Amino acid sequence: MALYEHQESNRTPVGRAESVSRTSRFSPGQIISGVVGVVLVVFGIIAVTKTGIDSSLNTPATDIMGLTHSAYVGLAEILTGLLLILAAADSSMRPLTGVVGVLLFVGGIVVAAGTDEMLLRIGTERATGWFLMVMGAIAVLGSLMPSVVRSRRDTHAEVV
Repeated sequence: MALYEHQESNRTPVGRAESVSRTSRFSPGQIISGVVGVVLVVFGIIAVTKTGIDSSLNTPATDIMGLTHSAYVGLAEILTGLLLILAAADSSMRPLTGVVGVLLFVGGIVVAAGTDEMLLRIGTERATGWFLMVMGAIAVLGSLMPSVVRSRRDTHAEVV
């Protein structure tokens, strides 16, 4: 949620007038982006912790809730998840959410439609591609949600 505040002070013929304007912006897509980002970071951290990054990044593969992950996939999930969490900080970052969501969706298509040799090199299976497509689609939908804008203006006049 972004909060903007603007103060004005003016002299009038009979005294002084002060006004404070407050505007806040929030998009429900920020919550969606944050949740998707947290899920991806958690999956990525679990994958990297279980598989390790001290040797080959595609072996060994590990199973996380029925999805095959390697360190490659885990590192990619951590990166995209952190970008989505960053984008959730402000409603003006919705384009970043959309771009990351599209990249996730396209990456999921590549993994889901990949050859057996490619999947072996990445260290994953097609089901993980479907998971990435779903996460990407949710992020894109979150980026398309409108912002809610609330404005308030308080004016105080002093007569001298």
